[in-house]
Amino acid sequence: MTAVSNLKTKARRKEYANSAERRQRNNLADIPAGTSYYDVKFGTMVHKINEGGFCVLSRTDHLIMTTLGSCISVCMFDPVLKVGGMNHFLLPQEHGNDPVNSFNLRYGNNAMETLLNEILKRGGQKSRLVLKAFGAGNVLNISANIGAKNQAFLTQYIADEGMTLDICDLGGKLPRGVIFYPATGKAFVKLLHRSSDGKIGRQEEKFRQKIEKQHVSGAIELF
Repeated sequence: MTAVSNLKTKARRKEYANSAERRQRNNLADIPAGTSYYDVKFGTMVHKINEGGFCVLSRTDHLIMTTLGSCISVCMFDPVLKVGGMNHFLLPQEHGNDPVNSFNLRYGNNAMETLLNEILKRGGQKSRLVLKAFGAGNVLNISANIGAKNQAFLTQYIADEGMTLDICDLGGKLPRGVIFYPATGKAFVKLLHRSSDGKIGRQEEKFRQKIEKQHVSGAIELF
């Protein structure tokens, strides 16, 4: 085989490998939320995530929605591939090395790693990713102020990963509703002022206390 033929063969193999990788990425299924429904108001499918949930969608007009108190949701978007997703974490970081609980997405470190990895698996590039973050309110005005701890974790995580936040709406004392369009990267946030919205913070605090007790006892029960 001549040198020229050898170079052509290597080029074809490389192109074949790249094509196979692209096909594999394109064939990766979306990761919908646990609750999905058609919403007449928005005229599209809505994927609603709760504490410990996440959703990744590709090239679709569907939207992802959540409500936040002290929790944080990060919206992550690759503008070239039109792939995006959202997570929703309750506590900043999981302590210990319990393998049973190593993928507990209620913790920020697991939630961020999972969302980032799923977008990269679909061909997203870290250098292109646009990040938007919402939540971290001290909605119950308690001394623990989990919202501030979540915010501090997120700031450090993003710095360690060499990424930046494009937009953020963090802190304060009110819960939020967030809508994210993963195909365009657009996000909308609404502060919730109604007295009935206080249940968001109370529910989060109930879950937080439950998680802390589980770590003390060593028994993990998913909800």
